[in-house]
Amino acid sequence: MHGRTLPPRFSLVPLLVFILLSISIPALFVPITTSAAEEENCLGCHAPEEEVVDTAYQVDPQGWTSSVHHELDLSCTDCHEGNFDEVPHEKVEKASCTNCHDDAEAEFSAGVHGAIVAKEGAGSPFGANACTACHGTHDVRAVDDSLSSVYFRNIPTTCGKCHGDVGIVQIEGVKGNPVDEFARSVHGYCLENCDKRPAVCTDCHGSHDIRMAKDPNSGINPFNIAKTCGNCHTKEDQTYSGSVHGTAFQRGVSLAPTCTTCHGVHTIAAVTEISGQNPSAARLVRTTCPACHESKALMNTYGIAAARVSTYRSSYHGLASARGNTQVADCASCHGIHNIYPSSDPRSTVAPANLETTCGQCHPGAGKEFAKHPVHFDVAGPIGTGDLVVLWVKRIYWVLILGVLGGMFLHNLIILIYYVRKRWREEKSAGVRIRFARSEIIQHSLFVLAFITLAFTGFMLAYPNEWWARAMMNLGLTEVVRRNIHRVSAVVMITVSLYHMAWAVFTPYGRSEIKRILPRLRDVRELIQNMRFHLGKSEQPAAFSKFDYPGKAEYWALVWGTVVMALTGLVLWFPVVSTSLMPSWIVNVATVVHLFEAWLATLAILIFHFFFVIFHPEVYPLSFAMLRGTMPSKMAAHHHPAWTPDMDAPAPAAPGGKEDEN
Repeated sequence: MHGRTLPPRFSLVPLLVFILLSISIPALFVPITTSAAEEENCLGCHAPEEEVVDTAYQVDPQGWTSSVHHELDLSCTDCHEGNFDEVPHEKVEKASCTNCHDDAEAEFSAGVHGAIVAKEGAGSPFGANACTACHGTHDVRAVDDSLSSVYFRNIPTTCGKCHGDVGIVQIEGVKGNPVDEFARSVHGYCLENCDKRPAVCTDCHGSHDIRMAKDPNSGINPFNIAKTCGNCHTKEDQTYSGSVHGTAFQRGVSLAPTCTTCHGVHTIAAVTEISGQNPSAARLVRTTCPACHESKALMNTYGIAAARVSTYRSSYHGLASARGNTQVADCASCHGIHNIYPSSDPRSTVAPANLETTCGQCHPGAGKEFAKHPVHFDVAGPIGTGDLVVLWVKRIYWVLILGVLGGMFLHNLIILIYYVRKRWREEKSAGVRIRFARSEIIQHSLFVLAFITLAFTGFMLAYPNEWWARAMMNLGLTEVVRRNIHRVSAVVMITVSLYHMAWAVFTPYGRSEIKRILPRLRDVRELIQNMRFHLGKSEQPAAFSKFDYPGKAEYWALVWGTVVMALTGLVLWFPVVSTSLMPSWIVNVATVVHLFEAWLATLAILIFHFFFVIFHPEVYPLSFAMLRGTMPSKMAAHHHPAWTPDMDAPAPAAPGGKEDEN
């Protein structure tokens, strides 16, 4: 065996050192391209404090470093593409969120906001990049970041940037101010005061795929609203889905109520006590349910009794509710809220088997007979023994009322007529003073007839649902007939007024009468003296002339009222001509003035005029001055001592009275 010389022992350490150096040393001369270095380079020009670029291209370093994109280690060039070697940059494209968020872009494009952007482009309320309008630009934060503009507590503020501007939302047909309405709702209240997370805009409308309510895929489409609300209100949704309203809607009855029909859209009020307030005390259900169930057209369409609301209101419960009792039973107390079922359904709270329990909630110990008592009494419904008894009792009492009270009225009328005739005979045989001329009597008679007819037919239009108005309509006084009678009476009143004006201007006696009835300072003194006398402060009554201050006040009030009623009546009679000469609101003003002036005139006659011609103790039961044109000489001397013979009418108005020569 020949001997061999072994090589020196091999070592790996020098080899590893060599390899490491060969890699690391060249790396020292390679340009740095990490995102951190890129940020530093970009912010060197784009930071606001550098004041190198315009404001539109500045980036807030703090906002960027706190963004979700920075946390994901994205760099500027991940969003901005172009040639950055030259400064200033040329051909740098705007950032596009769709490079990463293509799914969100597809949803957004299918929604109403995407349609606005597609139509208006950069001129839309969202600007050139719609994403930044809600999410921000460089300061985009994660959805679960409490400082994010799309964090649930900040959503109303973010949406409110556009939807809080009435001018913007009205362009798309949105009414009101949704942001303010939401803030006043139970959801808005809980957003600020409750620990649990309430629904905000995006929970109902969606995030990117926001659609109009008429869109079948919209979460707020009437056919989808129950499911949308059910995302939070699961139990209520399940109950509603099986109710008479829910099943009707599922059958395609689009007029059946959904969540928003009863609760509202944005102004959803709480039904439980919160923050020391109790919105349920207002019992909004008393106005919500009648909104549908009081409509005869709607109820008849679906075969539902339309008189349920009116019969409730005429019951004890309804009457007590109208007086402000918030504890008395209403619709929801008996029928439920979401769990409303037909009375034939065993689950219904008004099913015969459940009525004792339902009534017992307010009436402990209520038995079967108590539960049989009808809440909605309607004789047009099924006639049972109880209904027949009630019906005949009502008929008997109508006979009693008409017979007994009618007999009383007739009895007293006979007595009253006796004393009227007696007074007439006494004045006929006594000495009289001629107070009014025949022309004045005719004018007064025609005016009274026209006024009464105008008041009656006018109030029929203003209050068509009153019993007396309905009775007249049933007797044939239809709207066409009523309108024609009213207008003919108006023509009569205006004609009489014009004749009276001519009589007062062109006849000597008319001019003298107008001078006598003009207001004077002595009327104030007579008013004071008259009140002192009747209050027992003076023994001397007021010495009136031919026309006392009450008569003067009534006459000039009549002149004023006639002018006002004639002018406003003509505006209402000829609205087309009126609005061609005056602003359109003149019709509404004329309507208000015409009605209130009618009330003022009618009540003034009933309270003031009737007192002096009927109820005054010295003339009761009736003054015949405007019927005969004369006044007993004794009464004239007593009440009008300053009435001199030269003030008398020029000729007797009616035969029968013996004229006093004195």
